[in-house]
Amino acid sequence: MKRFINLCLTINIALIAPNVFANNLVIKNVTVINPLNNSNIKTLKHQWVEIKNGRISRISNTPIKFSSKSQTLDGQGKYLIPGLMDAHVHTGSMPGLNHDLPDAETLQGEFLMQQPKSYLYYGITQLLDPSRTPASVEQFNQAPLKPDFFHCGAIPIIGGYTLAGADVTQALKRRKYFIYQPEKDGKTPQGFDASQHTPERVVQRIAQDGARCVKVYTEDGFDMANHWPTISNELLQRVRKAATKHGLKMMAHANAVDMQKIAIDADVDILGHGMWNWLELANDTPALPDEIKAVADRIVTKGITYQPTLNVMRSLRDVMVDDHLSHPDYHNVISNKAMAWYQSDAGQWFGDEMKSGWGNRNKQQIHQRMTTVLNQGERVLQYLYQQGHPMVLATDTPPAPTYASQPGVSANWELKHMHKLGVRLDHLLAAATINNAKAFGIDGDYGSIELGKVANLLLLSSNPLDDITAYDHIETVIVHGAAHQRDQLKVKN
Repeated sequence: MKRFINLCLTINIALIAPNVFANNLVIKNVTVINPLNNSNIKTLKHQWVEIKNGRISRISNTPIKFSSKSQTLDGQGKYLIPGLMDAHVHTGSMPGLNHDLPDAETLQGEFLMQQPKSYLYYGITQLLDPSRTPASVEQFNQAPLKPDFFHCGAIPIIGGYTLAGADVTQALKRRKYFIYQPEKDGKTPQGFDASQHTPERVVQRIAQDGARCVKVYTEDGFDMANHWPTISNELLQRVRKAATKHGLKMMAHANAVDMQKIAIDADVDILGHGMWNWLELANDTPALPDEIKAVADRIVTKGITYQPTLNVMRSLRDVMVDDHLSHPDYHNVISNKAMAWYQSDAGQWFGDEMKSGWGNRNKQQIHQRMTTVLNQGERVLQYLYQQGHPMVLATDTPPAPTYASQPGVSANWELKHMHKLGVRLDHLLAAATINNAKAFGIDGDYGSIELGKVANLLLLSSNPLDDITAYDHIETVIVHGAAHQRDQLKVKN
């Protein structure tokens, strides 16, 4: 596997080297659309933008002199925006892959090579994975052309979500960071150092490993289930205090109303999912139930970053939709070989597994139920937006082994979904750029087009403030000042 990946890296480096190592770039006579904050988006026509050493060095309304060694792009009639950020992805594995298959290693290797370019194809130049380890970050960063990659350290408790049924020995094999509770977690293996698994020490190690945030799980079970132990309020407060000490944001995995209440009480900075699970409060009326509205109001009052992640329920539902894979967008990121496997009986395993979990319900009934749950998440998003709460782009790609959640495609669809629910185009651009950058404390380098910032930019042939389909008309993706034609980023067959 490692040999296969290294071979692909060598080939890709040879293909893209001329662009990657370009020193200077000048974009001539372009319309700059600059999201300075959620309510302040500046449009400046006839701008010249100079990039040196991967950062924006000059922005001028008059022509900039450049040397013969500089690369130039003609921006006449085009629009320059910051690169987009998907602030919730999981980069470790091909969506929907069954790793027990004989050719799984080949499919996985090909996916890992294409994955970074798939994100770039859809304009995603920054990613955040909320549950990666330093080793997996290093693996992603081996790609010669990729989005800038940020990560958080996830902190489960033994027996809780992501470590359900695990003891200390199993937890050590599966997670670098976890909290050990002597009074609950029982006997420890020889050599286990419990002092390294307190909230304080775990958060310290996460900070030392270069993370942007810590992630906790307030999840007691999917849907109406409540069979997993959850982290105590006392431990949450210790994580909160340690995260603040080390300058880290605190994110919570929570999608049910009761679990989001716990996260809000713990003063998290980011809710990593939309509130689509209303438990017994679920209804089909237009108005939000009072209890749901009260939780949403607290999100607004506390200024908590809310990741709608509509992609989660959408992609879980669509894996059971006939002919879903015929959507043309998939052919930009899924190879013919991977597509053939997805469409085979073996490739349908996750959809079949999901259907079996619904008992005697038929496909139509399952689809309707999942659409109802998705609609609940949509209604919370709409309510928050109506209260003036800033939106962010976050997809949780993939949220499960569903092939209906693919890198880049899901972000593009998430933006369109949010717009369909009423999010204005200017607020949508802010959601995918400056709002995400501010949420994770990287707005000094990303999120807007300003002097000194990293030159991760998109050149579009259509104005994203006029039409949502402008995001389908990216011509050039600029990564650290190196310009790449979009068509060169799509999957090659």
